[in-house]
Amino acid sequence: MNAYKKYVTIDNPGQLVLSNLPFVPGQRVEIIILAEESNEINPKLEELRQKIDHATEQILAGNVMDGELVFEQLQARLHDEYGLK
Repeated sequence: MNAYKKYVTIDNPGQLVLSNLPFVPGQRVEIIILAEESNEINPKLEELRQKIDHATEQILAGNVMDGELVFEQLQARLHDEYGLK
């Protein structure tokens, strides 16, 4: 199978127009539409990532608390701040 990639921007979600394609009349083609992934970063995930980075720095610096206590505190924060169980 030959593949042809073309990027378009959706102007009207009810219709997509493709033009200047390298196919001959009557040729059957398979159409797969993939949306580009957003580069937008979820602010809560970014905040959590920064907290993990800070904790990792603390561990590497030797500022380590009891593991079970850290785990309990992390569970409580994830539940309180992010609604995670």
